[in-house]
This record gives sequence, structure tokens and C-alpha cells, in this order.
Amino acid sequence: MRQTFGKILLAAGSALATLLLVDLVLLIAQGPVRVVENFYQPVADYGYKVRPNLRFEFANPYHGYRGTVHTNALGLRGPNVAIPKPAGVCRILFIGDSMTAGFEVDDDDTFSAICGRELGGAPQVEAVNAGVRGYNLDNVLGYLQDAGIRLQPDVVVYTFVDNDLTALPDYTPATTDWSRGSTLTGVLGRLSAYSHLTYRFDLLRQQAALRKMVDTTKTTRVYVPRGLFTLFTLRQYDHDPSAVLTKARIAAMDSTCRAHGARFVLAGAPHRLEISPEAQQWLRTQLAGRAEPDVDGARHYLDWVASQVGCARVDPIPEFRTGLERDRDYWFHKDDHLNVRGHRKYGGILARELRQFLPAR
Repeated sequence: MRQTFGKILLAAGSALATLLLVDLVLLIAQGPVRVVENFYQPVADYGYKVRPNLRFEFANPYHGYRGTVHTNALGLRGPNVAIPKPAGVCRILFIGDSMTAGFEVDDDDTFSAICGRELGGAPQVEAVNAGVRGYNLDNVLGYLQDAGIRLQPDVVVYTFVDNDLTALPDYTPATTDWSRGSTLTGVLGRLSAYSHLTYRFDLLRQQAALRKMVDTTKTTRVYVPRGLFTLFTLRQYDHDPSAVLTKARIAAMDSTCRAHGARFVLAGAPHRLEISPEAQQWLRTQLAGRAEPDVDGARHYLDWVASQVGCARVDPIPEFRTGLERDRDYWFHKDDHLNVRGHRKYGGILARELRQFLPAR
């Protein structure tokens, strides 16, 4: 019995050692895979930010994305940003939440990077991606006032996302990203965050769940975020606290930019429910007998905010609707974040619209 038990322990130990060795080789050869978001650090003035000088793969097997992410010395995605700004450089600062950060795609495939490349030439255009996953409107505003404006941007582009709508009268930045669940810390968190084996086991589990979902005949549910749902049904902006308070925050961004000689641009993120006829039909079915949604509600609201604040406005929705039949999809599977095709579309629209704000060549 002792010999048999010893052989079992030896086999189990050998298997575990082999797995760990394979994981170590993959880690060295391919870099870490982040399946747990533990790359944040607290910041007193605006909640939190991403840690500087990171390199990792950000992946989710179920949704189908895997992006390579680098952060610079400031914790921003992409190359280092010189301070003070070099002469002859036109700097565009992109602020917002996970839609702007674009961790789901590689660094060069984010809409900010694409916009910067399309605007390249003389003057030299530098696109700075300051998006952070999980940011609420107060995080974005606080970052701009405390750190973003110090980068001396010529243009600041804020991409509004439905969950940025706020009804909080007080300045309340989130202190960590809870939008994707709890952030693990310590040994367990680091193993989960860096292990290729963890990623592959999760891939098998989620692929099985996906096959099960595809094989069923049940109606597929579409995610309806609270903020966007509110904007689909809201009509009187002046009398709604969330509409008024959100406008006030955006006005503070605009005034901050004006005070430092920068141009503020309000852009809307292209959401599936605003663009996809199938998703809109599902929404009407869910609201049958209650209310007819205005699928242009978010656009109408942002138009109203821009007119009240007096800032520039970029509306990508019409072009996304026109291109949907040809391009088929702009988002990841059951996820509201843009895929590479969506980032390219949005980056191209922004480049065309922002060109008017660049210095004459």
C-alpha cells in the first residue's frame, strides 16, 4: 500500500511540475495573460488608474477577445508622453472608460491610435489614450482636471458611454473597477492573472457554455444598460436630475479645456442597441405594452448637451448604421465593446471630424 500510494504521489507531483513548467515556458515566450483585473492602483484625486509600465494579454474566451496591452510611465496605454509637449506637436487626448481604453484589441487597433495615424503628417499629431476600464463620469472629470490637462492637449475627446449618466449630486469617483467583478489580490490573484493554464481552462469551460447556449432554442437576451435604457425613454432633459447633472459634469470638462486653451469634443460611443435592427426589435418586444423606445434617444441627449454647453459634437451612429449591412458586426460576442472592425470605423470617423480642429498645414 505504501509503495502504491508513493507512486500515486510521484505521478501527481510529476504532472503538477510538468504543468507548472509548461505554464512558465508560455509565460516567458508569450507574456502574461490577464483573466483577472488586478492592474489598478488608487489615486486620491480621481479614484484610481492603471499601473505604469505593464505589458500583458487581456483576454476573455467567451466574448472572443484577446488584446496585447502596454502602459507607459504614466499608466496610459501606448508609448510614453513627453512633458512639456514638444514644439510642433498637436496632441489629442482621448478620455473615457473601457470603450476608450479598448483593452480588448491590440494597442495599434484602438480607435484613438487609428485616429492618430489617419491624422498624421504636418503638424505631427500625437494621440494619447487615457481611457480606463470602469471609470464613471467623475473619474473622467477628475482625471482631466488633475492629470489630463497637464499633458497640454490641443484637443480633448470625451467618448460618452451610456453608464456615464449620473444622478449623483456629489463628486463621487469610483475607487476601483468593479464592473467586471471583484479584483483578486495576493498570491491567488497573481496566479490567476498571469497563468496561461488558467486562461486555457477557462477557455474550455466557456466554450462549453457557449456551445450549450447556441444549441438551445431559447431567445437570446440582449444586454440593456441602465443608462442607455433611460436615454431611450427620456424626453424632458431639463426636468430630469440625471440629465441635468451629467450635463453639468460635461460642462466642467469643457470649461477646464477652455481655461487651458484646448478644444473639447463630445462624442458618443456606438452601442449595439442604437445601430442593430435585430437588437432594437428585441427591445421593442421586451417593452411591448409599456413604451416605444426612441433608439435615437442617446443621440438627442448628447445633441442637447452640446447645444447647452457650446462644445463640438461627433455623432458616429449614422455611419455605423449605414455600414452595418456590409460589415455585419462591430462588437464582440455578447459584449458591448467594439471589435477591431468597430474601432477602425470609429477611428476613421473621429479623424475626419477632428481634422477641422488641427492647426493649418
